[in-house]
Amino acid sequence: MPVRNSIVGEFFKKGKLLTPEAIRYLENKDIEGFLADNYEIVVDIEDLMAREDRIRILKNITEKKSEVTTADIVKFYNSKYEKMRSIIASRLQKNFVSINKLDSFRNEIFIIGIVREIKNNENKKTIDVEDSTGSMTVVFEPQEAEDVELDDVVAIQGISAGKIVFGKKIMFPDMPLRQPVLGKGKACFISGVQLDEAPQKDFEAFLKWFESQDIRYLFVTGPIGDIACFETMIDNYCGNKRVFMAAEGDGMPVLPLKIASKNIVSLSNPSMVEVNGVKILLINNFDLKMLKKRHLGAIKPVLSEDLMTLEDMPDIVHTGSGEAGINNYKSTTIIKSGSFLENFKPVVVDFASRDCRQMGLEDLV
Repeated sequence: MPVRNSIVGEFFKKGKLLTPEAIRYLENKDIEGFLADNYEIVVDIEDLMAREDRIRILKNITEKKSEVTTADIVKFYNSKYEKMRSIIASRLQKNFVSINKLDSFRNEIFIIGIVREIKNNENKKTIDVEDSTGSMTVVFEPQEAEDVELDDVVAIQGISAGKIVFGKKIMFPDMPLRQPVLGKGKACFISGVQLDEAPQKDFEAFLKWFESQDIRYLFVTGPIGDIACFETMIDNYCGNKRVFMAAEGDGMPVLPLKIASKNIVSLSNPSMVEVNGVKILLINNFDLKMLKKRHLGAIKPVLSEDLMTLEDMPDIVHTGSGEAGINNYKSTTIIKSGSFLENFKPVVVDFASRDCRQMGLEDLV
């Protein structure tokens, strides 16, 4: 406690207040360099970490509503529509019109709407969409609307015909073609630690190897199992490393776990971290359509705004689901690192080159 009091006192002299996480982070560090930096009045762990490396937490959902009102629902879906509309309009250079501006003349039109109902009948697919001005029924050939789901925000190309639109094409914002984003440093990605079932000696063997490597960051997704054991082992082997852990649980979003270890940054599922310019999405159940739709899936409106929209494009996606492997989609690296119970395959990424190396426990010697 005296050490903590001294840290708090020194920052207070500078007119700054520390969060509990920031205090724990500074306990075993020389604080002189940190005191010289310019911070806001309240200093959090993210501010301190950014001093040593350029680290930003871009997405971390820390609260959700236990009770939802009609006003909450309206606010949530308005937020989703506006965020997605902005992405679509910037990605697809079309002359979009509001639904209330449509007329009965058979003109080609482009609209942006949120999908409210989907019906299949007489070899047609009927989709009801709405924007902030009204609603409209769009009739498609089934093959033209295969990937559409309820609550998707989509762009529609069609022919106006009074009270309905004959749809020609549904367009999602998708990821643009781009050069891979480069940064600095290296990170290791693991998932499925499952310390309540998997042998602890295997995780310890991995951590001994990780401790000896020139790798600054560890990203963890999937089930952890025995959290107390996980924290203890991380503290024993990762004192000079940074460990980012996404919460695991049913559905999304899942709020961050309460973690005592100062070496672990506990994040929500999903979450996004930027390390030296490289954006990393952590998510426990991932589907490629999330990148194509620029959205992480429909959820109940338990948030004050829609935080599942991918306004920031991830350079790396790390997921705890699916078979171990490395794939790429439009310069986004998708990492699946398996589980300690089955096919554990940690992945090391060099941010400077974006080279990826996937290994097994037998390689950690």
